[in-house]
This record gives sequence, structure tokens and C-alpha cells, in this order.
Amino acid sequence: AERGAMTMLPPVTAASITTMAAFMPIFFIGGRIGDIMIAIPLVVMAVLIASLIECFLILPGHLRHGGAKRRKPSKLRSGFDRRFNAFRDGAFSRFVTLSFHWRYTTLAVLLGGFILSVGMIAGGRVGFVFFPSPESENLTASIIFGAGTPRDDQRTAVALVERSLYEAERRLISGEKGGGPFVDSAGPVMRPQKDQQLVQATFGLLGKASRAQGDNLAQIDVQLSPSEQRTISTKRIINAWRKALPKIPSLERIAITQRRGGPPGRDVDVRLQEAPIEVLKDAAEELKVALTGFPGVSAIDDDLPYGKQEYVFELTPKGTALGFTGSSVGQQVRNAFEGSIARRFARDEEEITVRVKRQQELGGRGDLERLYLVTPNGDRVPLSEVVTLKERRSFSIVQRRDGVRAVSVTGNIDTEITKSEEVLERLAKEIMPGLVSKYGVSYSFKGREEERSESFRDLKAGALLALGLIYITLGWVFGSYWKPFAVMSIIPFGFVGAVIGHWLTGYPFTIISMIGLLGLSGILVNDSIVLVSRIRERLEFGDTLEEATIGGARDRFRAVLLTSLTTIGGLTPLLFETSRQAQFLIPMAVTLVFGLAAATILVLVLVPSLIGIGDDIGRVVGGAYRWVYPAKREPTPAPAE
Repeated sequence: AERGAMTMLPPVTAASITTMAAFMPIFFIGGRIGDIMIAIPLVVMAVLIASLIECFLILPGHLRHGGAKRRKPSKLRSGFDRRFNAFRDGAFSRFVTLSFHWRYTTLAVLLGGFILSVGMIAGGRVGFVFFPSPESENLTASIIFGAGTPRDDQRTAVALVERSLYEAERRLISGEKGGGPFVDSAGPVMRPQKDQQLVQATFGLLGKASRAQGDNLAQIDVQLSPSEQRTISTKRIINAWRKALPKIPSLERIAITQRRGGPPGRDVDVRLQEAPIEVLKDAAEELKVALTGFPGVSAIDDDLPYGKQEYVFELTPKGTALGFTGSSVGQQVRNAFEGSIARRFARDEEEITVRVKRQQELGGRGDLERLYLVTPNGDRVPLSEVVTLKERRSFSIVQRRDGVRAVSVTGNIDTEITKSEEVLERLAKEIMPGLVSKYGVSYSFKGREEERSESFRDLKAGALLALGLIYITLGWVFGSYWKPFAVMSIIPFGFVGAVIGHWLTGYPFTIISMIGLLGLSGILVNDSIVLVSRIRERLEFGDTLEEATIGGARDRFRAVLLTSLTTIGGLTPLLFETSRQAQFLIPMAVTLVFGLAAATILVLVLVPSLIGIGDDIGRVVGGAYRWVYPAKREPTPAPAE
């Protein structure tokens, strides 16, 4: 037990360090993605440190006591070992021998598989989604009324919109023909139970919206039943609600969106800036019209809503000659309609204010046109002779980003129809150049696109550091500068199994899948370290390179197979998880399960082939690159299981 622990101390320690290094890039991911994923490397490192303590300080004691009494294996175990050894020494050994002799063909075939996997991602055979959001249980309906809509009419409209939601719920649950457009025609209808309830609570807020405020805005927040308790998806509920919306004359626009987990921001978020506010609004309106022509884009909106109607006064040359200023005109108009304070006096403990107001007869613009102003000399002149009167719509609120006025045009994307990358790429090529030249604005993509760019940038920097740490660790174990490349060259080929797994299961590639690739690379390096350590032992005992590589793969076949099978067995239940809240984790399980399934063959076949190719190169460029060791003693020891 002591000798075994000391023999395996360097490779097992190196394997643990390389696995920690493989998960280290997650620490470099910032933003919401980093907040979500930071628990993974913390747990992995804690478990690996605990496993090292158990492996070298506790397990040898268990082996010492457990090995005192040897029992004869059962017939089942004896039969299994006999058949396993026959397969290992027979078919598997011949396969490794063939791949070693044809090592350049083996490498070419695997390189072809890697290129094919990259092509499946680039060609769209396997889709890519930055972050798959779980099924949402919260909806938001942002309602925009026409300017000047009375508050009572707004309340009535909000009640009608809310009532349409319950009507949509009734249709979905009862399966009426009126709900036809909401039923998936691609397959049988999964009808919910009669007592199923989709909506638990709703409430409306007037004068408030998600990104803007104003008297002509309203918002309805909806809490749905938990996704595990209903068979109707959130997407179908949104479609049903949109179909059931009533026609309200005072309603300008209504946008129904779902609150999704994951990184903040919308799928489409185009920020326009560096132009007058009116120009930004015109550009935003044209961009919204263009987005309506993109399949799968919905809930298109901007954060610069119109507010109340305004009257704009501009002094005429006559008004200036009479001594009027903008301030004096505004003060007299305000006093006429809001009242001028004539006197304040005290009565008991209160102050009484006497305000004189002009009696309004016609209301609105009619009273303005009949208004007389007093000149500095005391003469009375009509307002219409002093100023020109114009009408315009103001904005409820003007957004500023870093002190610069900006407008954001947002929208949601149905990932079953299109991808956000495709929409943004098409916008950048077809729509935005025309808007920039026409309105003179600048633009940038924000929302989830900004989060994606930052996450990939951080992940790239962390991955480079992780590869450096893995190389240093392997260089320490092997005592060589170039031999670690034989182990690290296996890392890209784990991508092949991951892509095939996503293609077979139908899940898109996500950033969670890429994090799974980090863990997969650590496991591949672990298996390779154990295999290469055994090959070195055989070389030190005098085996030829061919005998050492083929024999090492045969000796470590059981260990590599057990590593893969136990990990696959632990992750397989996640593949069949039906909870919608756990769906975003399944791509990582797919990456590890299918990547490990392919890695079992890759490690045992590709690593010997790469070592053979490296030795061939060493024969040409120099002996320092060859896997040759002086013989210590004969014969080669029995395989260590």
C-alpha cells in the first residue's frame, strides 16, 4: 500500500493540478455568467483537494487492513475478469497495435473528424446559443397609450388587457377551436389536467414601464404557475395572450415579454446615439420597422416613448421689439392659466394664499390664441402677434448613457426560428449602414451580445493561462519541454465527441457546453498522464517503444475505462432531467458524457500514435526528442491494475 501510494503520487497529483487548471478559466468570466458559474470551480477544487488527502493519507490504511484476508473471487467475478482480460489482450491489443503501426493514418482520420466537427458548428448543423434560458414563470405586458388619454380610460384598458389573459388561459386549458393558432400543429396536443391553473396572480401598475416612465404608460406583471406543474409552455401562453388582446382605440402599442434567467439584457439591443434626440427617435422608429421583417423577432420596442403634447412658443421680431423675452412670455402665460399669487395673509395658524386665474372659456389652443400679454410699457397685445405657436409631442424620459443621449431598440428572439447572432449579423450588414448614413447616428450592440463578447474574451484569457499551467505541470512530471505536447494534443479531440453528442441529442452548443469542455480537457489530461506514466515505466524496464506504448495502453485500459464509465454514470441522470429549470445544464452533461465516451478510445489510441510520431520526428531532428530510456532490469513487471 505504501509503495503504491508513493508510486502514484506524482501522476495523481499532476492529474489533480491539471484538472484544477482546466476549471480555472471560469474564475475569469465576469458579469452575470461569472456569478452563475463561479460555484463550479470552487466545488471542483474543494473536492479534488479532499480526494488527494483521502487518496494518500486514508486509502493506504484501508488497503493495508483490507488486504490482510484474501478471499477467493466469486464465479461471476472470475468469469467477468477472464472475459475482460481476453478482450483486452486480444481484440483491443490488436486494435492498438494496428493504430500504432498506421499512426499517421490514425492521426489523419482523427484530424478529419475534428475538422468535420468544426464544420458542423460553422455550418449550423449544430446550433449555437450563448445562454439557454430556463422556462420563464414571469410575464410583463408594457402598454403605451396615446398622449392625453384620460386616466379612467387607461384603467379600463388595463382591465381589458388583463381580462384577455384569463380568456387565453381558459382557451388553452379547455382546448377550444378558438385557440387553434396556439396549438402546436407539428404533433399531438398535450392537454393539461382540468384543474390546471396557468396564471396565479396579476397586477397592473400605471405610470410605470420597464425602461421608461410617463403618464401614458402602464405595465402588467404576471406570475405563472411553476413550469413543472403545467404542460403548456410559456411561449404558447404568450402567443395565446397576444391573439386574445382586444382592440382598444386609445392603445398605441403593447409588448408582451417574458423575464428570463441568465445574463441580463435582451436578445436584440441596438443602442443609437450621437445625434439630436428627435433624430434618434426617427432612426429608432425606422429600425423597429426593419426588425418586424426579421423572422422570429418579437416584442420590438424602444426606451424613448412619446409623452404629452406640448405648445412651443417662439418670439417674433415684433415681440422682441416690444421688449418681450422668452422668460417674460412664459411667466405671463403661466400666471394666466395656473394663476398669479396676489396676496398671502395669516389666519389663525395657517397662511392663506390668494391666487388670481384667468377664466378659461374655450380650453386648449383657443384660449391661448385669445390671450393678451402686457408689454414692459404697460400696453396690451395679443399673444399671436408676439410669438409663433407650434405643437409637438414631447418625450416621457430621455435616457443618457455615460452622459450621452441614447435610444435603445430591443426585441426578443425565438431560438427555434433564428439565432441572435444571425439577426445581429444581418442588421450590421443590411440595416445599420443605411441608418448611419441617413441619420448620422452611431450604434453599438448591447444586451446579451455585449455579455457574450465579454464572456468569450474573459474565457479566452483564462484558457490561455490554464494551458500554460497544464504545460508547466506536465513538464514537471515528465522532466521534458516537448513531451507534454503529446499529452496536451489530446485536448482538442474531446471537442469531436461533444459536437457529436449535441448533434444526436438536438441540443445547441452553449457557453455551458464550453465550460463542460474545460472539465473534459482536464479528464483527458488525467487519463493521458496515467497512460504516459505507465509507458515511461515500461521504457525504463527495457521495453522497446512499440512494446511500451501498446503494453501501456493494454495495462491502463481498465483504469481509463473505469474513469470514463463512472463519470458517465454520474452525469447520465442529468440527461434525462425533465425539469425546465434544469434544461440549461443539460448541454454541459452532453459535452462530458459524449466527450468521455469518445475520449476513452482517443486516449488509448491517439496518445500511443502521437508518441510514435514524436519518436519518428526525434530520429530526424535529434535524439533529445525520442522516448528512449536506459534499461534498469528485466523482465517487464506485471501490469498494474
